[in-house]
Amino acid sequence: MTADKFARRSQMISQHLAHIAASRECLHWDGALHPVNPQFREVLQAQERLLTALERLVEGLPDRIAA
Repeated sequence: MTADKFARRSQMISQHLAHIAASRECLHWDGALHPVNPQFREVLQAQERLLTALERLVEGLPDRIAA
């Protein structure tokens, strides 16, 4: 995957998440800070794993590149 394709896909993911978050009724939110919809929970867990992997990658970069 190219960097451009990765950036486009990341933007698409953000747009989809914003759309889903705006329509809480379809997610069956339980009034707390998390949805009870198992498919959306799976997406959130995948996003958390991606963020953790990216943070580890950035931590391993030289300072001048990470900044």
